[in-house]
Amino acid sequence: MNQSEWKDRDIEDLIKKLPQIKDDRTSHYIHARMERRKKKSQSSFKRFIPAVAALAAIFIMFLLAPTVLNQLTDTSMEKSESGAEPGSSENKGDIASLQKESELPPRSSKEEIVAATEADPNENSNLTMSEDLKESPKRLSLYEEDLKGKEFYSFGLVSPEAVPIPVTIVEEQRQEDWLTRHEQIGEELPETDWGLEDYLPLKGDVSLDKNKVIFTLDPDHSYSGSSAVEYAFYHSLQYSFQHKGLDKVVLKNQDGSVPQFSSTGEFSSVDLNEKTHSAYYLYSPNGKDRFLVPDNVNRGGIKESIQAMKSAETGLFQSVVPKDINFNVTEANEVVTISFLNELDLTSLGEQTAQELIEGILLTSRSSGFESARFENIKQESWNGFDFTEPLETPISPNKKSVVN
Repeated sequence: MNQSEWKDRDIEDLIKKLPQIKDDRTSHYIHARMERRKKKSQSSFKRFIPAVAALAAIFIMFLLAPTVLNQLTDTSMEKSESGAEPGSSENKGDIASLQKESELPPRSSKEEIVAATEADPNENSNLTMSEDLKESPKRLSLYEEDLKGKEFYSFGLVSPEAVPIPVTIVEEQRQEDWLTRHEQIGEELPETDWGLEDYLPLKGDVSLDKNKVIFTLDPDHSYSGSSAVEYAFYHSLQYSFQHKGLDKVVLKNQDGSVPQFSSTGEFSSVDLNEKTHSAYYLYSPNGKDRFLVPDNVNRGGIKESIQAMKSAETGLFQSVVPKDINFNVTEANEVVTISFLNELDLTSLGEQTAQELIEGILLTSRSSGFESARFENIKQESWNGFDFTEPLETPISPNKKSVVN
């Protein structure tokens, strides 16, 4: 059928035959959907606002940056010109070097020492030694230098295994006489905190008679009964009154008679002689606290005592000399010399092990009456306050501690 041949009725009939279009959506649904589209378009626009603001700020900074930099450059140039003479190349060089140094971080003390080494190695060797010696040393024992304006008190404590342990307390000098203060401190010592028995104060009265200590036992004392108990009591008295210029401790009962002990028999006195020729070892009663203790075996001489330090004769003690470290011991002019066969690097041992090695040897030397000991073939010339280029002072007493009142 040609288009021109269409009649109105035919068109109406065709339209009636088309399927009817229906919209089942309610007016509320259509309104809600239009509202959601409106809010979505608004939120999308708000999301772009911060980005647009940031871009605008960056654009402004780029515009202003050249002006600010030019002003700063002009100011710095004016200051440098006013501080230096015109045409002075030396001043310009100084300013340039100062600017370079100001850009570098400050040097630490160790870096300064390294820089000094590069400038003058000989000068730095003295510097390194002096810096090391200035550090406050962590000493295990009491030395003469520790007694400036101070007083010390020695005590013989006892472990649960009946091992007597010498301990030294250092404090400021007081007005009380030495013996009175000694007894006061003995009552305050935190023995159990150190893994030891609550052993002090001893059951008896103490007095001084010239160069002797008089110890009068209480009738109910518990220091007799076995060789281990009597051994601990003997050395507790010895450690408590050594190093004070006293000769001996005299024991007596309250009636003035000489005490009788089940294993020792007649127990009249304790010798306070400094020369015991004992070797020192490491002992830990609880696996935490560590003490340097003598084995109280008289070996007759310094060479034998120091050589004995390499191995402990009892399972309670540990040697302070690490394996594979060997040395020779000689004595001359009242100085004992310990020369290591191979160069000893103390830092390779660890601080605690090295400290116990050095001080253990020094204490063993003191037990043979030597007030000075020399170490040879140690890599470090100085370490933890010890100057190995000279003979070292031997300690007065081991296991230095302080008690807070």
